[in-house]
Amino acid sequence: MLLLVEAAGIFEHTMVLGAFPFFSEHFGVDLAAVSWVLTTFVLVGAASAIVAGRLGDMYGRKRVLIVLLAISLVGSLLTIAFGTFEALLAGRALQGTSAGIIPLLIGITREALPKERVPVTVALLTATATITAGIGILVAGIFVDAGLWLGMFVTAAALCGVCILLTIVVIPRSRSTKSGSRIDWLGAVLFAPAIGAVLLGLTALRGTGFGSPSVWLPIGLGLVVLAAWVAWELRVTDPLVNLRLIATPSMRRMMGVILIAGVAPLSAITILGPVVILSPAEFSVGVGLTATTYGIVSLASSAVTFALTPLAGILARRRGAAASMVVGLSMFLLVYVALALPMGHGSAPVAIAIMMVGTVANAFVISSIYNLIVEVVPAEATSEYTGVGQVARNTSIAVGTAVTATILSLSTEPGTSVPTEASWTWMSIYVIAVTVAALALSVSILVRRRRSGVVPADADSPESVEAPAVG
Repeated sequence: MLLLVEAAGIFEHTMVLGAFPFFSEHFGVDLAAVSWVLTTFVLVGAASAIVAGRLGDMYGRKRVLIVLLAISLVGSLLTIAFGTFEALLAGRALQGTSAGIIPLLIGITREALPKERVPVTVALLTATATITAGIGILVAGIFVDAGLWLGMFVTAAALCGVCILLTIVVIPRSRSTKSGSRIDWLGAVLFAPAIGAVLLGLTALRGTGFGSPSVWLPIGLGLVVLAAWVAWELRVTDPLVNLRLIATPSMRRMMGVILIAGVAPLSAITILGPVVILSPAEFSVGVGLTATTYGIVSLASSAVTFALTPLAGILARRRGAAASMVVGLSMFLLVYVALALPMGHGSAPVAIAIMMVGTVANAFVISSIYNLIVEVVPAEATSEYTGVGQVARNTSIAVGTAVTATILSLSTEPGTSVPTEASWTWMSIYVIAVTVAALALSVSILVRRRRSGVVPADADSPESVEAPAVG
């Protein structure tokens, strides 16, 4: 039951990835505009994941889970009802609340199951996320190729409807555990619009240039709101994101890795994969496969990732999370260097192989992010620090998605949204440079740890956050 609920949330996240080129052609917009289909979801999800967890503590996780599923259902129905690009973006924003499902499911697992069954169930939730991601892209690809793109939203709505009924009937009622807690509603309301306004200005660059008010007005407004958000978060008693947690050098270095990894390595792959695989082969960028084929490749990549991801955990346990991060970012560097080559974005077998390696690299880096946090913070503060890390990761991914798509849209083949070789070259320079920066910072963290002799198990006390060797 819990696995099905999680599958509904993951399906909503990934189902659109294989439809980016289709959305561009169908709605007559460029990739920079289409990237908002993912960006809106991620931005809303960044705040939803934290707010939902706290609401679950206050009012009961079952009740909040039903509300999130209902909001996601409305998002799908909105898109189905109107079928416009504006409705698609609004629907994706509502669906973004489903990012709060996983924290609730983990809490329900701890409430409802015996202690000895919790680790196995959490592991199954992780495995389900990996496989469902591939299934979501495949199902969506089938609908796109059949000319029934709204079918993916019908499927998402049906999944949410079934999950709502099963949640009501099967999941036991949960009690509130923090009746005195408060929700930082102002912080939640300000966060996504602030980042979104900045990204809106960036995506307007292609058509207007830096001097246009449509570029600098939203960027300026977004920065002002973001500054107000930071000031509020530092002042309020129960902030949405406790920014004070990143005051130590070790935490700043760790957050630096998370942010840099998000603005290129983790985000670019979600745009570049569909562009290369689905763009027509007659252009310099693209191998001309169908959306269904892309879905099959994604599912196969998910299976390979499912089999290899435990290696990241083993490496982190033996050598530290920084070592696992270095391996993941090194794979990403190979992926982006290969994609920069003509064969990398012009040969189907090579592109498929690159995509599979990129999926594994993605899993290594994401798992390393959470292990980095676990290694450097006291056990009783793990959830709070993880929440900060999750917001940092999701926000940087949203930024990276918009930036990558904007660069690709600077120059396109006539009458299409397919990037030219020139745009692809500039994008490659950007992604490779940022990946190298993330890799260099990760190596510095690893070297510090090796020189100090600190092992992951030492990070059990509050003082471990201050340890210079960790960063």
